[in-house]
Amino acid sequence: MKTQTSSDGTIKTKFNEGHSTILIPRSALLDKNKPTPQFPTAFTLCLSSQIGCPMGCTFCLSGKIPYQRNLTLKELKEQIETTIKHISIEDLRTKQNTKGKNNLSDHITSIVFMGMGEPLLNLDNILKFCEWLNEEYNYSFAKICLSTSGIPKKMQEIINYKYPIQLALSLHSPRQEIRNQIMPNLKQYPIKDLIEVCHEYNKKYKQKIMIEYLMIKDLTDTDEDLQNLINYKLAKYTNFNLIPLNGSPSTVDRKPSTPERTEFFKEKLREAGYKCFIRTSTGQDIEAACGMLK
Repeated sequence: MKTQTSSDGTIKTKFNEGHSTILIPRSALLDKNKPTPQFPTAFTLCLSSQIGCPMGCTFCLSGKIPYQRNLTLKELKEQIETTIKHISIEDLRTKQNTKGKNNLSDHITSIVFMGMGEPLLNLDNILKFCEWLNEEYNYSFAKICLSTSGIPKKMQEIINYKYPIQLALSLHSPRQEIRNQIMPNLKQYPIKDLIEVCHEYNKKYKQKIMIEYLMIKDLTDTDEDLQNLINYKLAKYTNFNLIPLNGSPSTVDRKPSTPERTEFFKEKLREAGYKCFIRTSTGQDIEAACGMLK
């Protein structure tokens, strides 16, 4: 096991099997101009679900790694337990500690399956993990987010699940031909089917689905793309998360959208009635940002 710490405070733990966890200090997300304390009181924790990834997305280094297997339930738990030890959290609320103080959620305010792998292809283990996390640490299901490249039947399982887990869809293009180009192993799942599942999720949950959208210059950031996104007529307050393309060997022939263009997208989507944010890239110097895990 190897641990690296970024200049912005992001911590990457790489396990011997090849997968990684990313611990992102909330202060790094809020303001890069302020110094990050060694162990701030709140983090977002990004977990992996597989070793390697079968999805083959061209903008992601994980997609360059041959898929090996799903992480076991034991290995999913190990990611949490290793993190707790690393940031020296003590007296956590578990079944043995019912004082209601110093809960895990006070330190790790959200857990996202956005690391290596497609979580919906390891859904049985992940749902068991979520139930264990809730029982052992009183951690709310609503603070857990599963990010999928888009598998409609599995997304439907999340909608029908007995507890409210957040769901994020890596859409990245509203044009089928472009999505097929940058996400070639998802061709069997038409965008229209994915959007229909998004509508179903939004009807059921107060917390709307998150649409993750990669900003690539002249490929996903055109006026046509913007209008297509708006034309989907997703529920009001659907959350769009605009992600600047991070540089890597797999994206050398592409460039990220300019900050001005990304800001323009954000403002237009907000005008259309959606929540919209620009993701802050953290941990780039240790290859811990989106699309850089390898």
